[in-house]
Amino acid sequence: MQKSDKQAQNRIHELEAQLSELKLELENIQFQAEKENEKKQFYQLIADFTFGWELWFEPNGKIKYCSPSCYDLTGFTSSQIISSSGILDLLVYEPDRQKYSDFLSDALNQVLVIQYLEFRILTRTKQLRWCMMNVRGVYDKQGKYLGIRTSVQDITRLKRAMGHIHELERGKEFELRTNQRLQTELELKDRELVTFLLQLSQKNELLTNAVNLIQKRKYHDFKSANVILEQLKTLLNTGIVQPVDWGMIENQMEKLHPGFLNRLQKNHPTISIRDKKLCSYVRLGLSSKEISGLLNITPKSIEIARVRLRKKLKLSHHIRLVSYLEQV
Repeated sequence: MQKSDKQAQNRIHELEAQLSELKLELENIQFQAEKENEKKQFYQLIADFTFGWELWFEPNGKIKYCSPSCYDLTGFTSSQIISSSGILDLLVYEPDRQKYSDFLSDALNQVLVIQYLEFRILTRTKQLRWCMMNVRGVYDKQGKYLGIRTSVQDITRLKRAMGHIHELERGKEFELRTNQRLQTELELKDRELVTFLLQLSQKNELLTNAVNLIQKRKYHDFKSANVILEQLKTLLNTGIVQPVDWGMIENQMEKLHPGFLNRLQKNHPTISIRDKKLCSYVRLGLSSKEISGLLNITPKSIEIARVRLRKKLKLSHHIRLVSYLEQV
């Protein structure tokens, strides 16, 4: 009996030791479980209160978690989205469904090259909104694949701003093309005016040369020839110089170089009409010889007039007259 009692007592001690170990192990498991639960609650709290819409898709595509922020963006609660057949049918805008489906499939199969997608949704109240979805794979501590986590942001305002920017860019492009067209038309009119003035100058020069030639011939002995030449001289003198319509030139200058003559007069109040004409012809790029034909004076007289004009404009010797007038 004593031996049996001793064996029984030893067994009791062994069982008590095992019980103590089991209690200690249980306490440790409970402690770890509490820690894990705290972590879970902590991460759940973070996920639930993110500004963005957070989702967890299982490997088969079923929604395991949906943050409450979905309501602000979609008008649906998280439970409604989780219990639905999927975001594709519930929210995604028809024209974007195929690219959304392909993106989600590639994400779940872990074959994505680009980790984000821009797509449109129709909210519960049928408002169209732009969204950006970013994805990342989820794995446990042993490396087991648990699906994908996604974060969805509302980028509607950004898209509208970008659209506004694109509209502004298109407006600037149209304005640039318009300005280029107007500049081309302006240059064409400039050339037309210069061509007209050159033709007029050449005609006046030709007539002047003809009169000079006749004047040299009138002293010959042939009376009949002198009579004819005198008549020709009179005829040429009648139309020798076709006067330049200064009013027309002023109008054309205003079209080609708006405000030029007004600014010139304002900057130099003492200049005469003749000076303004000379400035206009120089601004158009005419040479002294061409200007002399228009004003019916010699090229030398034009050069003298240019020197006097430089003094009136108070130009230093290193500033070209044409360069100064182009800046007026």
